[in-house]
Amino acid sequence: MVHIYRLGRRYSLGRNKQYTYVYRRGKSYPGYRMVLVYLKARELKVGFSVSSKVGNAVTRNRLRRRMKEDFRMLRPILKPGKYIFVARTAAASADAGTMAREMRALLKKASLIDTPEAKGDA
Repeated sequence: MVHIYRLGRRYSLGRNKQYTYVYRRGKSYPGYRMVLVYLKARELKVGFSVSSKVGNAVTRNRLRRRMKEDFRMLRPILKPGKYIFVARTAAASADAGTMAREMRALLKKASLIDTPEAKGDA
């Protein structure tokens, strides 16, 4: 039996109002298959957006689940803030590994991965 670990409500952005706030105030980092919108904050919150342009409900939900799992794996090394990952139409035909690499690349591009070297002992 395969166990799927949930990200949890604790990390969820929640209501439409919060998404709108992050879209308005946040900084955008575009990629080929997804876009990252980030807003600096005290706690770590995340939202995932997949438009109906991307595909049918099955495709959209599959993409959302993949993105959630990729984020869950990266969560311990991320800086606090509000993140929104928006899937683009190219994401529908991408495999899971490609999406995970792109998410990591976008987070690096935005300097949001909190590495031990970044904290420093200086």
